[in-house]
Amino acid sequence: MKRILLFVLIIISSLGFSQSGTTYEKPPVFNECESKAVNQIKSCFNYTLNSFIYKNFKVPDVVANESYVGDVQVLFEVNKEGEFNMIYTDAVYDELKEESKRVFSLLPKIKPATYNGKPTFVQYSISIAIPITEPTRTLGKDEEAQLTEKESLNATLSNEFDAIEDELKPYEKLEYNSQLNVPFTHSYYARFDDEMNAIGTNSHTAAKPFVYSDVARYYDI
Repeated sequence: MKRILLFVLIIISSLGFSQSGTTYEKPPVFNECESKAVNQIKSCFNYTLNSFIYKNFKVPDVVANESYVGDVQVLFEVNKEGEFNMIYTDAVYDELKEESKRVFSLLPKIKPATYNGKPTFVQYSISIAIPITEPTRTLGKDEEAQLTEKESLNATLSNEFDAIEDELKPYEKLEYNSQLNVPFTHSYYARFDDEMNAIGTNSHTAAKPFVYSDVARYYDI
């Protein structure tokens, strides 16, 4: 009988919750979620609530000693004042029910849900896994899109950098063996004038500017 009642209550709450996607309804807001965009508040509410349960729920000794694996079904509401009220709980062990009530009594008062800008109450159901497992944060669609865009951009930049790196070739100083003119500046020519004018070099130092291939025979530029 209890299972049937729970099922009916969950269906009713699910129908009520499905309306939260409308333009005019806003879910309850934990302090941790106040900076979130409206379309991210629901996922933030779920994550914050589950994190609170994970940190505060103490599995009773009798449950742990018997290595029980299962869950606790909880139906609750957040009223117009932003207070959590447990409506119904179902579990194999009474100790699990009592622990669930204790944890929900510790939940802080939050900003209530609103409909058309006015405070309203909402009902939700939650399944608490036993043994307790740490929740993982689910990204909203906008957050997923932003993350995907960043990953895509990083991949593009990385590919472009790899392509440029593949095209680069070591500097081989080819001009030093070419017929290009050596820049005609006093400071540059002063480096190799002595070598070029040495007796026996047979270099034509009167013709300037020099070309790199001629200088290379006498001086390693």
